[in-house]
Amino acid sequence: MKNKYLTFLGLAIAGIITITTSKLTAASLGDAAPPLKISTWIKGDAVDMEKGKGKNVYVVEFWATWCPPCRESIPHLTELQKKFKDKGVVFVGISTEKERVVRPFVEKMGEKMDYVVALDDGDKTSDGYMKAFGIDGIPHAFVVDKAGKIVWNGHPMDDLEKVLQEVVEGKFDISKAVKRDAGRKQLEELIELISKGEDDKAAELAEKLEALDKEVGGIRPDGKKFVADEIRKLVKFEMLVQQYADGLMEGKANAAELEKLEKQLADVAPPDFKVQEFKADIQLQNYFGQYYQAVTRNTDDEKAAGLAEKLKATGSKNVELLNEIAWALLTDERIKKRDLNLALALAKTAFDASKGEDANVADTYARALFDSGKVEAAIEHQKKAVNLAREKEKKAEFEKTLKKYQDARQKKE
Repeated sequence: MKNKYLTFLGLAIAGIITITTSKLTAASLGDAAPPLKISTWIKGDAVDMEKGKGKNVYVVEFWATWCPPCRESIPHLTELQKKFKDKGVVFVGISTEKERVVRPFVEKMGEKMDYVVALDDGDKTSDGYMKAFGIDGIPHAFVVDKAGKIVWNGHPMDDLEKVLQEVVEGKFDISKAVKRDAGRKQLEELIELISKGEDDKAAELAEKLEALDKEVGGIRPDGKKFVADEIRKLVKFEMLVQQYADGLMEGKANAAELEKLEKQLADVAPPDFKVQEFKADIQLQNYFGQYYQAVTRNTDDEKAAGLAEKLKATGSKNVELLNEIAWALLTDERIKKRDLNLALALAKTAFDASKGEDANVADTYARALFDSGKVEAAIEHQKKAVNLAREKEKKAEFEKTLKKYQDARQKKE
């Protein structure tokens, strides 16, 4: 069964605004690492970091089975564990979920998740690391050096490999890391000052941060050079994006106000941000949220039909979003009456926008074709999904689906 994830009314601007930092907290790099308080060791031997002092470097990573980015990072963590195993590095993946959820997942992952996995004792370990550093999102990893100090924390797909290499070689500069971490916390203060319009205080702090960035680098988590004017522009952009999205989603702005916001956005937006594309994506999410209610809660056929036409006409080319919606239309058990024409239209738009190069999108399109009675076309596109699949489990899943379609064709003959 596919893993399909969709925040129906979520505003996905995280890929545009990449300057968000951690909340202000008392915990800092260089602090002693809290002990691991574990209820169950799911995979690998129990880890005692106190006994490992002077010998081992630890990567303590927080994750969950339901989290798509967590699942995507697991093979990377396995690769790093293999690479640094002989250097005394021990990876520990910690989840706060139930054993009945985590154990089958880990067993199914097999060698793809080849490091220690454990269950938190309530939230004790999570509180000691995640809460102490003000971190809300997962996956998130902490590096503990041989002295038992936390020397780095961040997304496991970011600088983890580079940091580990420096730590095991004795080249990691903790003093710079501490200054950089403090700078990132001050960046959070700067963002707040700018958003409140406290320009004088913001200018004073920005000057300090520019000097600090020249000294240690990396004040911006995205790795770009810190330039105060760019930060001001990005904060203003984020605020305008939120206003614009609210205006579209909740009807807080009329056409003239939206047009004014569009012009303001154009003045401060990053080069890769397209207002009309963003508008189409927001409308797609908005209309689908309304449509979903109409076909699951209220069962209003007339309203659903009108919204279906709006969904087809948004002009969105967001492959992931279109694919997720199409899959929900085809499989969500709460939908009482399926509009296969709508599902097929959105699945085809996603397939065309992906240029036929995405295995999951091809699989969804094949399902829409099959459910619409177009068996031959479904088989053709399911074969494409099989050929595009890179993971062994995914390929096997798609091959099973292909056989189902082929069996259905044979029964018709």
